[in-house]
Amino acid sequence: MFQQALRMTLRDWRTGELRFLLIALIVAVAALSSVGFFVDRMRAGMVRDAHQLLGADLLVAADQPLPPQWVQQAGQQGLLQAQTQVFPSMALAGEGDAARSVLSSIKAVTPGYPLRGQLRLRAADGSDRPAEGIPQPGTVWVDPQILSQLDVKLGDTIKLGDLPLKIAAIISVEPDRGSAFVNFAPRVMLGQADLAATHLVQLGSRVTYRLLIAGPAGEVQRYQKQIERQIDADKLRGVRLESLENGRPEMRATLDRAEQFLSLVGLLSAMLAALAVAMAARRFMLRHLDACAMLRCFGMTQAQVTRLYLTEFIVIGLAASVIGMLVGFAAHFALLQWLGSFM
Repeated sequence: MFQQALRMTLRDWRTGELRFLLIALIVAVAALSSVGFFVDRMRAGMVRDAHQLLGADLLVAADQPLPPQWVQQAGQQGLLQAQTQVFPSMALAGEGDAARSVLSSIKAVTPGYPLRGQLRLRAADGSDRPAEGIPQPGTVWVDPQILSQLDVKLGDTIKLGDLPLKIAAIISVEPDRGSAFVNFAPRVMLGQADLAATHLVQLGSRVTYRLLIAGPAGEVQRYQKQIERQIDADKLRGVRLESLENGRPEMRATLDRAEQFLSLVGLLSAMLAALAVAMAARRFMLRHLDACAMLRCFGMTQAQVTRLYLTEFIVIGLAASVIGMLVGFAAHFALLQWLGSFM
């Protein structure tokens, strides 16, 4: 039976009966696979960029210093970690009557920041470059607005509290800036080692303490559950956990809308592909009604005729699927290039 099905497949191919069906299957599989590859790549890219907007896989934020054991637990589990402190304060420049000040968003960071994404600095010629580490002791990185509002330039000194600091670089991209009100003020970033010398953090200061965590998804989730249990057990207030799933609703909503749209595109491709295959299959069967009648006259049962043509369809389907997937994989790169030209 199988050999007879193969002989019929070769005969139908030589006579051109299967070419339209094969082309329809290849186009259908290529359309579905290209959209599938494209959707998966887009989803992975959006998830990656969403983590970059957090600067980590998990963010523990509080309005009071975080318990030291939380940092120790992260280290014991082999997770990457960094800490930041963000608060509003005045940045000063000049002396005497020429002194100028501007309300700034001060951010003290520890080595390793950011854990996800990339902090970029603007060079003197206007080009961007990735930041290497964090501000060196005695220096700060600032937003461009600081230069214009304080009438200073790279290499000049500004004062934060009691500590004069040299402007070493201009911030071009800060991945985890967020949309909090304090972040609308121009940023001044310094190393956490210099923060104590400024004497800006006093009793009652409105400081947001953040612990950034990154690592394997399973370990991060396990660490998150441990912290949640400790928060409930100690009844801590003013502590929140931010992640891609629950911490940034605007990112989650964007991802949900994008996935719905891309799923709709995949569904539309599937419907068009099914229509093309159905038309090709109907054309094939109409041209083989007489052949089926002759096979029945020669003594074959309906089940045998069904198995004969089913084997032929399976052979054609496997060949078309392999070719279609290869074509679809190549086509999704064309989709990316096309979309990139619009972006």
